[in-house]
Amino acid sequence: MDMDSPMDTIVRGTVITSGICVFATGLYGIAKRSPQYPLMAIAAGVNSGVTACSFFALREIVISPLLVNTLPWPQYSRRRHDLGISHPNDWPTDTPTWSDLRQHNTLDSGLSGAIAGGVLRGWKSGPRAILPGMLTIGAVCTLLQLAYNEATVSRLRYISGLKVKAPANEAPAAPAPRSKTASERFLTLIGVHQVTEEEYLEKMKATRDRHLRRIAELEQQLATEKAQEKSKDPSV
Repeated sequence: MDMDSPMDTIVRGTVITSGICVFATGLYGIAKRSPQYPLMAIAAGVNSGVTACSFFALREIVISPLLVNTLPWPQYSRRRHDLGISHPNDWPTDTPTWSDLRQHNTLDSGLSGAIAGGVLRGWKSGPRAILPGMLTIGAVCTLLQLAYNEATVSRLRYISGLKVKAPANEAPAAPAPRSKTASERFLTLIGVHQVTEEEYLEKMKATRDRHLRRIAELEQQLATEKAQEKSKDPSV
């Protein structure tokens, strides 16, 4: 899955969330012919940016590292292998299935959204709003993560279908250059790089290679331990 640094994820998630809220609020204000729509859009961008920054920072710096280092579930075992973290209860894992990809980061996002939502709602509206804020924001963040995962699975299925349909003896035609959309130009302007399909596939291949290297290291370690046990036991 995604191997970007926590800071990259925090900045990208905050900028994208804030930009979407500014755009949507601006359109709503224009449709309502409100003379204050620029201020409304700026206020929405600031509020959503603070919320998104709190959510992504909490998830990437606190919640995800905690879950990765403690939970024995296969998803977190794979992520430990990707990060090079050894765990006594880990075993070599298989390639993630479509179901695994659909569940990626759902617990992380749900817990982070619940904590961030409870804190922010409690700070703005008082202690009585903490529990409703936790339940509402936690559920919303979990659903958004599931939607993002489903979009990722659909994209991978589409890419894999294109690879199967391409003739083996024919080089793929170079894609025709296309002009960037307004959102792509905006993200490029603020320094956010859009990952192409080829770059995403390279990341997936790099993850697979790390799995294979980790499996080879574990097999070599097991063989060495067995050889040492045999050398210590003269009856074998």
